[in-house]
Parts: sequence; structure tokens; C-alpha cells
Amino acid sequence: MIDENWLIKTNVGDVKPYEEALKFYDRAEDVSGHTSAAGPNTKQIDYFGTDKYIELLTNFITKNIDDPRIDHSAITIPWGTHTWTVEGQEHSYHILHRHGKPEVRCNENLATVLYLNVPKQGGEFYFILEKNTGIEPHIIKPEVGDLFLFPWSVYHGVYPQGPGLRKTVNMDYNYTGSGYLLSEW
Repeated sequence: MIDENWLIKTNVGDVKPYEEALKFYDRAEDVSGHTSAAGPNTKQIDYFGTDKYIELLTNFITKNIDDPRIDHSAITIPWGTHTWTVEGQEHSYHILHRHGKPEVRCNENLATVLYLNVPKQGGEFYFILEKNTGIEPHIIKPEVGDLFLFPWSVYHGVYPQGPGLRKTVNMDYNYTGSGYLLSEW
């Protein structure tokens, strides 16, 4: 028997503080074309250095998400393993993927996706939950401010989008048994 995967959807409200926090990173690297973000109009930027975004997101999660699946003791340190943005325009999409080692069926590491912009058409977030009773596919039409939290082992992606900007900020927490976060990147 396996543990079950899950996804929590909430909304942070005003996204401007999260957008502003990205300006404080020391370095940004364009990694477009080397990730699961795809399509002719897609850009992915990895961020390094000062973690104002992670501190802001960590504070939101610890104050607003009361769920036993979230290990609050492990996310109280205001830094994570990896932060990046994905920007898509018409025909952009995200291929089905997951984070971490593919042989791990379920894990406790936490992936986050925050929507800063959404296109009017297309661009739905899809994911597959592995349960003890089988697999369950799901589709969500995101709104600005939507925040998804889920284990790294959840397969997910984005359907091709119509005109307009889709922009997300993504961040992974790497839990250890001691409740600390480790940077692997």
C-alpha cells in the first residue's frame, strides 16, 4: 500500500508583493528550452540569492494553511531549494512532469505554484493524484492569486494556452527528517 498524493488550492489575494519580492534576487538565469515549460513563446527564469519571495510565501503558508499534510516545522525557515518563474504566451504549455526522483511514488517535499497572470482561454493546470484506489486526473482553471501546494511526486502540467500572459512563480521546499530545509540546487 502506498501513501496518497494530494493537492491544496488556496488564493493569496494581492499578488503585487510576490511580484515585487522577485526583484530582490541577486541573480536570474534564463533556462528556457531546458525544462518542462514548452512552446514557442515560453520563458523560464531561475532565481538565486536573497529570498524575499520565499520568506513572503513561507509566512503566508504558515499563517493561512492549517492542514496536517503541510509540515509547518519544516517551512518556518525562510528559504527553500529552488525558485523560478514561467512566462507563457499563446501556444505555451507545460509537459506532464513531477519533481524529485521518479522512482519515489509519494514524498513529503512540497512544491508550490503561484499564479501571477492567467490567460483568458486555455492554460488549465492539470494533475494526477495517485491514490490507494488508483489514479485520479484533475483539471483546474487557475485565477490570479491561486496557490497550489502538493508533494513533489504529483505529476502535473499546463494545457496549451490562448492569447495573453500566463506567469507563475514556483518554489520547492525540500523537507528533511529534522524539520530543516536543505538546498540542493
